[in-house]
Amino acid sequence: MDSEMGSSMMLLRMLPAATAVLSIVVTLSLFGPLVLYALARWRQNRSGTPDPQLGLKFALHWFATSAFHLALAGAAGLIFAVISPGSGKGELYRVVFALLVPAGIILGIHLMLLKRTNDDEMPGVRRLFLGYNLFVTGLIGFISLVMGFQILFAKGSAAPVSHMIASLVLVYCSAWGVLGHRFAQLVLGGPSSGIGGMPEVVMPPGPPAVQPPAAAGGAGLPALGGGSYPPIDQK
Repeated sequence: MDSEMGSSMMLLRMLPAATAVLSIVVTLSLFGPLVLYALARWRQNRSGTPDPQLGLKFALHWFATSAFHLALAGAAGLIFAVISPGSGKGELYRVVFALLVPAGIILGIHLMLLKRTNDDEMPGVRRLFLGYNLFVTGLIGFISLVMGFQILFAKGSAAPVSHMIASLVLVYCSAWGVLGHRFAQLVLGGPSSGIGGMPEVVMPPGPPAVQPPAAAGGAGLPALGGGSYPPIDQK
């Protein structure tokens, strides 16, 4: 009874923070890409280099980003369903896979379509969305980490809430680290900054050519076949 009461009190304490995080994520998801589009257009006009596929790449990245965050939410729900105690979690598994399957399909299709554009040659839109993903994912991961330590140092037991926060920390902090690594490679350059993320292969220089030693006395042999010879008398 005391454990259930402590869990309910902890859930009430975490509810305002969860509502604030959800409001921030929804606001960024709705209005963030609009700001990114205006910024991409402004940067293109400033650079003077036209990108005929800017709108197409922006739409593909937008849907891929939405599917990515839906997949992260589904992955967190799946981990929560696995680690949470109790039985009768069939309905939870159905909800989780109803998120993961369409998110995986949409994400895979749009990433495949992006490979057919000039996204590798002109990665401006990809850089904007990668930074946007890093910001949103890092924000959720950071707040989940703070909430996790609140539960860790709190008095009493809060098993259901702790399992949920642990799932969020595991998924979003891992994605935070992966996105940060990719963004650093894209911006700062590195071994995987070539086309398509593959390292550029540089062939080592060959050994220097060995010159033949000159003959003694400074006179070399005459070149063969360079001159004319008198005809041979057959008589």
